[in-house]
Amino acid sequence: MHEARHAVPTGEQASYRRGFRRTMALRALLGLALVATLVAAFVVARREGVQRAPLVPPGKTGMLVLDLSASVYEGAFGQTIQQLADADERVGVVAFSDAAYELVPPGTPGRELLPLLRYFAPTSEGGSLPRNPWEQFRAGTRISEGLRVAREVLLERDASDGSIVLVSDLEILPDEIVRLANVAALLRGDGIELRIVPLFPTPEKQERIDAILGSSQILRESAEAAVRAPEARSLESAAPWAFLLVGGALVVLLTVNESLLARLEVGR
Repeated sequence: MHEARHAVPTGEQASYRRGFRRTMALRALLGLALVATLVAAFVVARREGVQRAPLVPPGKTGMLVLDLSASVYEGAFGQTIQQLADADERVGVVAFSDAAYELVPPGTPGRELLPLLRYFAPTSEGGSLPRNPWEQFRAGTRISEGLRVAREVLLERDASDGSIVLVSDLEILPDEIVRLANVAALLRGDGIELRIVPLFPTPEKQERIDAILGSSQILRESAEAAVRAPEARSLESAAPWAFLLVGGALVVLLTVNESLLARLEVGR
C-alpha cells in the first residue's frame, strides 16, 4: 500500500502567497514552452523526408537533359529518372542527339516521368531494351545543343534560377568544343547551374569535360556509385540537425521542469 502524503501544517499561508504565485507562473511558462517545443519537434519531423539532398536544389527550376545519341546505353538513365520520380522533384526534360527538343515542360512533377522508365529498363538478362520513340532520332552527340535548348526553355519561363542535370556519356568531338564552351559561358552568365551524371566516360572524356565545364558539379563519382547531389556529402545532410536541436531543447526544458518544480519533500 502507498503511504499517504500529508500537507505541512502552517499558520502563515499569507507569507507563502508570493512564492505560490511565482511557482504557478513558472509552471505555466514551462508548460507552454514544453508544448510549443513538442509541436515544433512534430512539425520538423514531418518535414524530414528520406530525400534530404535533391538532385535539383530547392528553389531552383530543374531541367533534365538526356543524351539519346547512338553511343549511349539508355538503360543507364533509369537510376536518375527513378530518383527524381521517387522524390517527386519538379523538372522539365530535354532530349538531344544531333538536335534537341523539349520532351517535358519545366515544373512537371517527378512522378510524371515514371512512364519513361519502360523505355529505359532492360527486358531480358542480356540487357536488351524495348523499342522506343527515339530510334530514328538517335545519331551523333551534340551536348551543346541539348544545353542550348534547355537554357532557352528556362529563359522562356523567366527561370533565372535554373538548374540543369545533364545525363551523358560526355562524348565530345573536336568541332563541339567551342560550341560547348560558348553555351557553358552563357549558362554561367544567366546564373543557371549545371550538374552532370556521367555515363561510363573514359578518363580522357572526363578530363575534357572538366576543362570545358569546370564550374559544373558531378553527381556520380564512378560508374558503380549512386547518383547523389553534392549536398548529400556535406555535414549539413549527415543528420537531421533541426530535429536534433528541437529535441535537445525539449530535453533541457524537461530537466528544468523537474529541477525547479518537483514536489517539496519534507524529511521526518
